[in-house]
Amino acid sequence: MSKTNKYLSLALATVLFSACGGGSKSSQNDGKGSIDFAKYFPSESMSKAYIMRTRTLETPKTTFRTETIEVTGKTITTREKTKVIEEVNISDKNITITTYTDIDSKHAKTLVHSMYRKIDIGDKIFPQKINSTTTNSLGKITQNSTASCIVKSKEKKFEKGDYLYEGDLLKLECVAKGKVIYEIKQDILDAGVANDLNGSHDTYDKWYVYYKKGLGEVAVINDNCITNVKTPLIVNDNAKASECKSKPYSYEFYVEQ
Repeated sequence: MSKTNKYLSLALATVLFSACGGGSKSSQNDGKGSIDFAKYFPSESMSKAYIMRTRTLETPKTTFRTETIEVTGKTITTREKTKVIEEVNISDKNITITTYTDIDSKHAKTLVHSMYRKIDIGDKIFPQKINSTTTNSLGKITQNSTASCIVKSKEKKFEKGDYLYEGDLLKLECVAKGKVIYEIKQDILDAGVANDLNGSHDTYDKWYVYYKKGLGEVAVINDNCITNVKTPLIVNDNAKASECKSKPYSYEFYVEQ
């Protein structure tokens, strides 16, 4: 699954979120751009392998995943193992991306983004509202955010650590901002624990996605700033470096097999 959409539908994250809602054509993208975004998806059927390097608080972790991509005419279908996780349909003017979330359930949720295929630097794409609610031992946690990506630049090279990509690259800058609301259980509040968590907190999360022409997504770079280790869901990537008490990250790198 494209991590852009995974993060947005998480997805994002995935990193990034568990979302519901849908995308639409951005008013800032008029379909008359000089860049054909369709050319930055896989041009032929292939298998792709990715290395994910993450750190939550101070614990680093490395995992791997593979995708099988089938290109049939103007349709690009991506599978993890045997399950379809994303389908891209390309027309003369538009690109429609259908992402299937909760793929392990019998009733997979879907998220649809429709956009013009001709874009320009500075265009906003993948707009989405993100709403999710989880419950744990502390109480209920609600995330309400909006997310979108800006077509940042065209690049000839991107390098981070041991990973180098060269050629015709497209860089997206993505931002999710909104609120995380903690509703702490009353007995915990009465005990004087987690009082500083209760209530609404602003979040601002920024990450970057790189596409290579004919290959699709090759890298996702998400460096985060946590100013309070008690609230790891509250990301503030606008904070000064000196204010970051923890710097978790989530990277994904395409590797040739």
